[in-house]
Amino acid sequence: MNTLMASTIVALTRKGFPVHHAATMADAKAIVLKMIVDGASVGFGGSVTVRDMGLYEELQSTGHAVHWHWKNDEAKPDVFRLAAEADIYLTSSNAITTDGCLVNIDGTGNRVGAMIAGPKEVIVIAGANKIVNGGIPQAIARIKSVACPLNARRLGLNTPCATLDRCDAASCEKSMCNVTSIIERPVGGHKITIVLVDEDAGY
Repeated sequence: MNTLMASTIVALTRKGFPVHHAATMADAKAIVLKMIVDGASVGFGGSVTVRDMGLYEELQSTGHAVHWHWKNDEAKPDVFRLAAEADIYLTSSNAITTDGCLVNIDGTGNRVGAMIAGPKEVIVIAGANKIVNGGIPQAIARIKSVACPLNARRLGLNTPCATLDRCDAASCEKSMCNVTSIIERPVGGHKITIVLVDEDAGY
């Protein structure tokens, strides 16, 4: 664990976020699976990190009700609702600041909405690449310059960030950046557990 990771864990813990540290993504997967009790329903927020961990398939194979708009056949609004009403919500964060804030940008707001006011238990898995050595402006800059272009290309969008590698909000007709959230502490009795991993993961 490097000093940046260590200081981030201290800051998050002081703000009331339970934090687990994992050396590898395989270790992180094992940690997450231990936190999900038998029979719990699980909602998913859009996340390349979570997708690559194979958590959806693992939980589905062990009999959990799983709800993810990337995977389920139901109409998207229905999956959003079922995910937000699940016992546990799994996702990642676009950026985590060293002073302990989760910063995210969404297109529809389903992910950030569920993190803030959805299931009572949220689990956020984030690789070392998501940690930002600075405050909120640096976190947003990371999202706009790294996460947004990669996600736009994954989705086949013709946005300035996808084609020009730079944000141009004024000429972005199909923006993914409609909702920005900053979570400084868990609210409303919700538990947000964070699993930080020494490896890079997702965007």
